Amino acid sequence: MVCVLLAALLLLAPTNAAGSALSAASAAPAAGPSAAAAPTANAPGGGDERRGRARAAFDHSRFAEAALEFEALWHEGHGPSDLFNAAASRFALRHHTHVVAHLEALLALPGLTAAQREEATALLRTARAETQQVPLELRTQRPLDAPISVTLAFVSSFASDVRPELAIAVRPGERKVLSLDPGVWKIRVDDPRFEPVQHEVRVEASKTVPPVLDLRQRQDARALRRFTLGWGSAGAAAVVVGASLLGVGQGRWSSRLDRPVEGCQAGDPLFAIETCRRELGAAGTLRSSGAAVLGVGVGALVGGLVARVKEPRKRQVGWIVAASVGGLASIGGAVALGLGAQAFDRQNDTDPWTADERRAVNGAGARHTVGAAFLGLGLGSLASAATGLALDRTGRFLVSAGPQVRVGGGAFVIEGRF
Repeated sequence: MVCVLLAALLLLAPTNAAGSALSAASAAPAAGPSAAAAPTANAPGGGDERRGRARAAFDHSRFAEAALEFEALWHEGHGPSDLFNAAASRFALRHHTHVVAHLEALLALPGLTAAQREEATALLRTARAETQQVPLELRTQRPLDAPISVTLAFVSSFASDVRPELAIAVRPGERKVLSLDPGVWKIRVDDPRFEPVQHEVRVEASKTVPPVLDLRQRQDARALRRFTLGWGSAGAAAVVVGASLLGVGQGRWSSRLDRPVEGCQAGDPLFAIETCRRELGAAGTLRSSGAAVLGVGVGALVGGLVARVKEPRKRQVGWIVAASVGGLASIGGAVALGLGAQAFDRQNDTDPWTADERRAVNGAGARHTVGAAFLGLGLGSLASAATGLALDRTGRFLVSAGPQVRVGGGAFVIEGRF
């Protein structure tokens, strides 16, 4: 309490050189707005009048009111004595974290005398001894030279315990030691370059887990729109092309399968069945190719639409789910595709087609087409989701797609950076 009594003397006689060397520095400009922007001493609500009210509040043990007023005077561009008196008021309230922050800012100011620095250092040493030392680390995907502003907010148990938020500068990759009062603190980063992040720390005398904040690049809304447009356009084009091929292939498959063997006669009747099977195989290949392209288009649309989710966490989960489903669909589709091809080849003999044999061939072809559709769906979902996750991690798009129209023709271009 010796420091508090000393601070009370400073508050009572800030202009007396014998009372305090720090108070004599009130005429010096403070780091903040220019002197022209600060209220004059004679104006209503000016610095001298407000400072007098703050001293009176301190005299009557209204330390919270005094601290808020002195802090406001400092932020408005008044002298460093207001910052010291704000620290003394916070010390009386046992808000030692704020005391440390105020005195560290005060000692960083140029122009303080040796006596002033000694006085502030003594109070800083006393306040820091009452706090817990908690290391804080910021992690970024790319190294940054400039520090990042971190906000500290104390979670008060009582409405009367008013503690303003503190902003400190932390350099990513380095361990910043915080002097925190016991209790619950919320640490957050609101930097426009990164997604907002908040971490709650419970400071205890026995054990406190050092917080580590991982900062993720904030995605540009225009980049997300380009991603959606690129994959959406590619998916829509693939759906149109795949549906057309699927329809043509299905028509040929049905006509070839239902046609009598004699309808395949192209020359020697001995090769009629072989001709039918060859034409049926070509129709099945066309139908399966269309199904695969259609599946790729649907998968690309899914990955592109996930980018429209505004919340970063939900967007990432959507891409992870799409990639997982895409991987499983690719495996299942590849297995079904192989089994369908083997079943169709087993029917490739020269015996006349019976009704049962036609049903068996039709079933084999259906498995082949369904497998191709799932394989295409899996590959499309996996490619679009993996690209989205890569974007979410690096902060830039690796793949973009879009139509190009020119006189006499057009094209659909897919560009990538690998």
